[in-house]
Amino acid sequence: MQIFNLISLQDITPNQFYLLYCMRENVQSMGINLHQELRALEVTGFITKLPQGPTDYAFNEKADLLLSEVESYFKVQKKKTSTAIMGADFTEKLVQYNELFPKMKLPSGKLARAAERNLETNFKWFFENYKYSWDIILKATATYVDEYERRNWNFMRTSMYFIKKQEKDHSITSDLADYCAMIQSGGSVDTPNHFSDKVV
Repeated sequence: MQIFNLISLQDITPNQFYLLYCMRENVQSMGINLHQELRALEVTGFITKLPQGPTDYAFNEKADLLLSEVESYFKVQKKKTSTAIMGADFTEKLVQYNELFPKMKLPSGKLARAAERNLETNFKWFFENYKYSWDIILKATATYVDEYERRNWNFMRTSMYFIKKQEKDHSITSDLADYCAMIQSGGSVDTPNHFSDKVV
């Protein structure tokens, strides 16, 4: 009904809308009184008469805007898949990333390694907001882990919260983004001395 209401508000009939569509797509209209509908569309300002012949009209911007608005009702916003956002090998990269963190509880009482499903959610957000490669991400993460190992893991983020963390004031921070920026700008990366357990 929304579409019919929209068309009626523009003072054209469904037949006239159909004719506009046929004109734009350059296909022959069927089952309507062509001359009558063309005259009506000219009166309402959707088409302009050309001097070549009785059925020669120009399709104008007003008509194009109406067709585009109606078509927008049919467009379904497709959710991008994890593969489309993070790459075909993202599951391997998630494992590789998670294994950079120690397999232990941090002084905060939280496990350093988060569930991979949670990592996937946070990384989707990260890749939609930042343009860093997996190579940079893994180097930045190794740097972060090495740094906090020297601090006995005090105040270290978990693998999930390192990517994205909502603070008490509802702001969202990303330590990973900060470390990626440092690495990309030429920050030094020492040989990593991180924990890495093979997944069986």
